[in-house]
Amino acid sequence: MNSSTYKNFLIIRYSIYFLVAISIIISNISSLYDVPKLIFIFLLYIINTQLRIYFFENKKLIIITSLLIEMILISLLYYNFGGFTFVYYFIAILDATIMLSKPYSFIALLILYLGIIIESIHPNFTYLQIHPLTNVIFNTLIAIGFGSLGYYLSEEKLKKLEAEKLYDKIRISEENLKEAYERLEQYSNTIEEISILRERNRISKEIHDIIGHTLSTQIIQLQAIPFVMDKSTDDAKEMLNTMLQNSKIGLEDVRRAVRALSPTSFDNFNGIFAIKELLNNFEKNSKVKVNLSISKYQFELSSDQSFTLYRVIQETLNNAIRHGKASIINVTMTFNEEDIYIYIKDDGEGVLNINESFGINNMKERIKSIGGEINFHSSPSNGFETNIKVPRIENIAELKGGNSIE
Repeated sequence: MNSSTYKNFLIIRYSIYFLVAISIIISNISSLYDVPKLIFIFLLYIINTQLRIYFFENKKLIIITSLLIEMILISLLYYNFGGFTFVYYFIAILDATIMLSKPYSFIALLILYLGIIIESIHPNFTYLQIHPLTNVIFNTLIAIGFGSLGYYLSEEKLKKLEAEKLYDKIRISEENLKEAYERLEQYSNTIEEISILRERNRISKEIHDIIGHTLSTQIIQLQAIPFVMDKSTDDAKEMLNTMLQNSKIGLEDVRRAVRALSPTSFDNFNGIFAIKELLNNFEKNSKVKVNLSISKYQFELSSDQSFTLYRVIQETLNNAIRHGKASIINVTMTFNEEDIYIYIKDDGEGVLNINESFGINNMKERIKSIGGEINFHSSPSNGFETNIKVPRIENIAELKGGNSIE
């Protein structure tokens, strides 16, 4: 039995001990002349009932033996000092139904009911005359009621034990699933990293081959041009034109390979997806709570804008935990017809004076390169704020003449 069960059993027993004593006093006051004998037998009765729950649990034969001893002690108390039969047997009936399995419980109850019937035939009352049959029926009905109560408590106990076992199994299964999930996640991350490394290795080899082939061809042709010009100017011009075309083809091949190296997440949902993944991964890896809020209205970000905002937000998050020791970071992205506003606020330590280090200057240059503005605000114990404003531009490279390699 667990501690709560012991406590309930003790409360029931102490209550019954009190009722037994009261029943003896009420039923036959004149029999109290032999107080030492009463106390001795009554103490044996209490000790026997208490030993069952403390030392005899799950010992069926010893429990049945203890119940038989209790019947003897009850008989001694009843025939010497009177009392109410059903009160004496209350604890015994409950123990028989709760502490024994059903086959043994039925045997013990039959023996106890037999003792109740025998003692009910000869009621030991000096002041109240009750017909034996009435006493037998009354005590039997009360005993059956106690037995039903005991079986009900026993069923509740079994259900509780089954629920605890089921809970333990679910908890163990949950832990196993959690471990399996973590292993699967690690395996997935490992496979993803290996795949990325393999793909990047393949692309780097492709870039090497493209540049190597193009430059080697150009060098050979450049070395041959002086000799061709001596023989034919037209042939030299044609060779230069061919070199120009080959250079353009090589440049396009390099651009194609570089685009393959850029994160594909920037191309999904106009770069917002990449930022969401950044925040999710940051929260998972750093254990810092990140709250993201994005307006319903959104417009398409250029690749330059997506990449720049990604890096600036990444730097801001790192600063929040590295310098500010933040535990919560709020990120708000608001789109309107002309601009996008990004507000980042953490609950870190904050500073009185913002030191414009390399990281902050780098963020300013990045935002400025896409035509935006960035401002920082902080105060001690009030965290750090970063405000970003970026204009709606399809591609910032178009404003610069379109000479950047994507």
